[in-house]
Amino acid sequence: MLKIRHLSKIFLRGSVNENLALRNINLTVAHADFVTIIGSNGAGKTTLLNLISGVYPPEEGRIEINGMDVTNLPEHKRANFIGRVFQSPLQGTASSLTLEENLAIAVLRGKKRGLRLAVTRKKREEFRERLRALGLGLENRLQERVGLLSGGQRQALTIFMAVFTKPELLLLDEHTASLDPKTARRIISLTKKIVAESRLATLMVTHNMEQALELGNRTIVMEEGEIIFDVSGEDKKKMTVKDLLENFSQIKKRELVEDKMLLV
Repeated sequence: MLKIRHLSKIFLRGSVNENLALRNINLTVAHADFVTIIGSNGAGKTTLLNLISGVYPPEEGRIEINGMDVTNLPEHKRANFIGRVFQSPLQGTASSLTLEENLAIAVLRGKKRGLRLAVTRKKREEFRERLRALGLGLENRLQERVGLLSGGQRQALTIFMAVFTKPELLLLDEHTASLDPKTARRIISLTKKIVAESRLATLMVTHNMEQALELGNRTIVMEEGEIIFDVSGEDKKKMTVKDLLENFSQIKKRELVEDKMLLV
C-alpha cells in the first residue's frame, strides 16, 4: 500500500547548520496496518510524515501509495488519499466556521471548490448521522462555531474529518500530546475505533512507549533519521517497555533516556 525506498532529506544543505534529517529510509506498510512510530526529539518522525504528505520534497528516494509514484506530487494533490491529524487541536479545523461548514470542507478535500460551502439538508443529515457514532453529542452542534469546542472535542472532529472521505492512508502526529491525560485516553479510544472500522493504513507518531506497544500491529523506532528497530505480530504483543529499551541500547550502544518517552 505505502512503499518508501531509499528516502533521504537534508535541511539547510551546504550551510554550517546542514542537517541530514532522514537517511535511506525503507518502509512498506500494508493495507490496514496500524504502525506506531517512536523515537527521541529530532529522530525524524515528523519529517517522515511531512515527506509522505508532500510538505517537503526528498533529496533522494521514492514514495508510492497503492502503486502510484507520489514522490513529486504536491501536498494538495495528495489530499485525496491522505488524511492527517496534528498535535495541536487548533490545526485541521477552521475556528470561525461551523461544524457543518468544516465537514463540507472535508468532503471537498483534494477537489476543486466553488465560492460557497453549500450545506444541503441531505448533507446535514449525513453529517448528523455519522457524528452520532462518535458518542460526543457533536451531531447536535452542527451550526455552532468550531472555536467553541473543547480541545478534545475539536481533536475528535479533526480525526473524523481526516477519514470522512475514506483516504488510503491516515497520519497521526502526536495527536494527543496537547491534551490532558483523561481527554487523551478518550481520543486514543476513538482513534482505535475509527482505524479498526475504516481499516485504514495508519502511521501514528507518539512519545509514549507503552501506548506505542499497546496500539496497532507494528511498532518502529527511529533515531538520528533512521529506522533502527521494527517489531510486529506476536513479538510485538509480547514486548514490554523494558524489552524495547534494551533493544535500543543493544543497537545504539547507549540508553534511551528522554523523559517524555518513558511516560505510561
